[in-house]
Amino acid sequence: MGDGAGKTLRHWRLSEESQPEMTILDRHVLGAWLKAFGLIMTALLGLLILVDMQNNLGTFTGSGAGLLEVLYYYLVLVPGNVPLVLQVSVLLSLLYALGQMHRNNEFTAMRAAGLGLFRITRAIWVFGLLMAAGVWYLNASLIPWSVEETRDTKEQMRRSADMRKKGDSAAGVVSAVGFANRAAGRLWFMNTYDQTERRAHGVTLSLFDADQHELRRIAARDAYYDRWRKSWVFLDGRELSFDAKTGEQLPPVQFIDRLEPEIDDDPELMLLLLKDPAALSLFELERVLDHLRGDDTPRYRRYAVEHERKRSSPAGVLIVMALAVPFAIGGVRVNPAVNMSKSIGLFFVYFLLAKLATLMGSFGVLSPVAAAWLPDAAMAWIACWFFIRLR
Repeated sequence: MGDGAGKTLRHWRLSEESQPEMTILDRHVLGAWLKAFGLIMTALLGLLILVDMQNNLGTFTGSGAGLLEVLYYYLVLVPGNVPLVLQVSVLLSLLYALGQMHRNNEFTAMRAAGLGLFRITRAIWVFGLLMAAGVWYLNASLIPWSVEETRDTKEQMRRSADMRKKGDSAAGVVSAVGFANRAAGRLWFMNTYDQTERRAHGVTLSLFDADQHELRRIAARDAYYDRWRKSWVFLDGRELSFDAKTGEQLPPVQFIDRLEPEIDDDPELMLLLLKDPAALSLFELERVLDHLRGDDTPRYRRYAVEHERKRSSPAGVLIVMALAVPFAIGGVRVNPAVNMSKSIGLFFVYFLLAKLATLMGSFGVLSPVAAAWLPDAAMAWIACWFFIRLR
């Protein structure tokens, strides 16, 4: 038995007699892991910033952003990436720290003293539960804000870069915006929407009754959403009306400026529906789902699966721990590097299962809840099997 293993065993015996709540063994195992975790987490966040900086360097320089603006962007970028970076950091740090203890025969001494696997790692599991609770709290508060603020800051820089390069008219313009509000019986189409001026150009709005018969059609050169009155204002256009019984078109009515008090569709929601579900925050996904609720379509299911996936992210921390601990500790007759490779391989299987389940959920093969939680359940079952083998 090595010096490190003997020292660990003596420390454990002393701690069990004098400090039953937080023993020297607990502090030794937890401290070894947290040192590695802190270094790896910092390194991965630094790598994330470097990769993002390389990808967006042209946007920063083209927009004329100053140092403070760039620093603010990266300050708000980091919280939104915590769940993913946290999982990878937990995996690598556990494999490294516990692997070092494995090579020093410290686990051999602990097991020889009659300690079980959970007893050896209980401090790690307690801290893991605290981290999962922290991610859950951040998911409900800071992370959605971080995702939205990061995206808004980047889009503002891109608009500034477009203005400097192409002129004001081309900056922040979204083409071909379509939006359906089935509950209210409204169908929109805009040739372009200027995010800087918050004004739509080339607008057509059709209004339907409960039987999907078109009653009115408004065509306008421009339109904007009045946030004070929560209504749309249409400029320089005409209105077509249709007889509800015959469908016959009535004479058109020209107008210069028209306020429609009952038309309250938010243009921000329209633009959210043009974005990739993975780019939306938890709050934005909830807003989109509330609008699409009742639509059993692939579009609705993609947003629903992404929403459930973000909600399940705290469990991912514990799943990763369950994949790392038994491989880092077990198999004293096996080279630790082999077990580490197996653990990392299972992590990639977990990642692929999550992507496959997301795809199946989008096609309706799995429900959104099952698509989000089945990969976690499968990996938890595999981890339990390895734990039982090591007992």
